Amino acid sequence: MEDVLIIGGGFAGLTAGVALSKAGRRVRLLEQRPHLGGRAYSFRDSYTGAVVDNGQHILMGCYHATLEFLKEIGTSDRIRFQPRLAVQFLDRSGRLTALRCPALPAPWHLLAGVFASNSFDLRQKLEVLRLGYRSRHTRNGFERQSVDEWLQSLGQSEALRHNFWDLLCIAALNEDPRVASAVLFERVLRLALFSSPSDSRIGLPRAGLSDCYTQAAATYITTRGGRVETRRSASELLISGRGTSSQPRMPNPEPQLVCEGVRLADGEVIEARTVLSAVTCFQLGRLLPPDLLPSFPAVTGLRPAPIISINLWFDRPVTDLDFVGLRGTTVQWLFNKGRIFGSPEGYVSLVLSGAHQHIHRSREELLAIALCELGDLLPVARQARLEHFIIIKERFATFSPRGGVESIRPLSITPVRGLYLAGDWTATGLPATIEGAVKSGYTAAQAILSDLGL
Repeated sequence: MEDVLIIGGGFAGLTAGVALSKAGRRVRLLEQRPHLGGRAYSFRDSYTGAVVDNGQHILMGCYHATLEFLKEIGTSDRIRFQPRLAVQFLDRSGRLTALRCPALPAPWHLLAGVFASNSFDLRQKLEVLRLGYRSRHTRNGFERQSVDEWLQSLGQSEALRHNFWDLLCIAALNEDPRVASAVLFERVLRLALFSSPSDSRIGLPRAGLSDCYTQAAATYITTRGGRVETRRSASELLISGRGTSSQPRMPNPEPQLVCEGVRLADGEVIEARTVLSAVTCFQLGRLLPPDLLPSFPAVTGLRPAPIISINLWFDRPVTDLDFVGLRGTTVQWLFNKGRIFGSPEGYVSLVLSGAHQHIHRSREELLAIALCELGDLLPVARQARLEHFIIIKERFATFSPRGGVESIRPLSITPVRGLYLAGDWTATGLPATIEGAVKSGYTAAQAILSDLGL
């Protein structure tokens, strides 16, 4: 019988595995795919030889749990952080503007950066100042509002919302500001922009995302007596005592339901004293017995939000910017992967988040949109020759952070004894980010250790 069995080898599962291994527990981790990383992984493109992330991920200085995890497994040096927050924006006319924050205490670093920026006119700068003041002094009254409604209530004009706040919202929440939760966006702004200059810095992986954590975390677990196995697909959680009543989301549920292990897709049964599900809510629904779904409302209540990544290789570099926010375009952000990875190749990645309206478009349509918009934004791209492209559609990239979802996001402790949850969709207080996933892994590990009396 296994000591602790973890299902899912993404950030949440690997973080929990590392934390439990550090505490002396014997961990066995199962991942259904041939590789670790969950929804945050990289692979090598056979045509170009380049490392490609399944989607562009950034870190911020406020990702304290993630930085702790990377330090523990010895890979924190693979993330390059800005000395201070700096973001550039490019519009369809080719005009480049920038927001650069000076070394001042929060929130003055951001406000001074806004007032010195050529990205905003005077009226918009005053609007940002108004939002900064009111968001620091008002924490209630917007629980049922969308991001767009909340920003309007704080006097943010349509132009400022469209060209600045919407870009930040879609990047952070992966959802349209007209439906995304204002509560989550306010929390993101407070943590990322208004806490400290150090927390506001953006960090970019200097290597493929998988190289930043998957193998190092697996090695950490195995060298402490654990096991990490890929191509091991769970098909069912083995739960006894079904039919008894229990209340969902209770911190200390009655031990009427007990998880005794899992059954794999090949029929093998693995018994375990403790099972941690670190898969998405959409996957968990397929593992639970149908009669238990009402006790896990997030499984049926959360909706997916897609992300599309358009990776382009040109015969020459098309920009010298590391990354840039795009205004007036379908795609929202451009990342210069060649420059970020320290190579001379003309490899860029375009990100289309909250891509509900575009996920069903063909790859040819998406490529045409990307090349047209890139040509408007960067004149050199019109002369460059496209040599290769990869378009990645992540239909279940994140959960959609719509209003009301906070009430159904579950704790790590479940109504089933011996079954715990981790994942960016659980009650982390954050949207679906790397930091949320890592935080959930630590929370679940602590709950397991506490219940084991450690």
